[in-house]
Amino acid sequence: MSSMRIKIIAIAGIFLASGCATIEHMDELLALQSAAESQADMERYLEKQERGFCRLQQDIQSQRLQPGALKRYVTDIYYEPVLSKEENLEGQVRHVLLYRHPTRYFSSERIYLYFDQASRLTSWKIIPSDS
Repeated sequence: MSSMRIKIIAIAGIFLASGCATIEHMDELLALQSAAESQADMERYLEKQERGFCRLQQDIQSQRLQPGALKRYVTDIYYEPVLSKEENLEGQVRHVLLYRHPTRYFSSERIYLYFDQASRLTSWKIIPSDS
């Protein structure tokens, strides 16, 4: 056999062997691809949450956020709060939303938004960061 023919057979063998290895590990490759996509989704979510928190801080400082705003409007503009709960205050139920920076758990100020039974913003409280 000529050396050219041997090289072609060797190269074909390498491609066939690598193809089998790829098919054999397809599940693992797909899992890695899925993990990479999930990581990208998480990063986009955190970036969105950070933008919402920064916008909330700015809107409170500039007095653009006013009492009377609907809770749905607030969550549309500033995204999901870290915590959403109901409190019973002197027989009145109010909704409380907590916002803070999505990754700076202890070094972020916390903003509590309070809503009445009609889901209208009544007030807010800003708690400075621990650091």
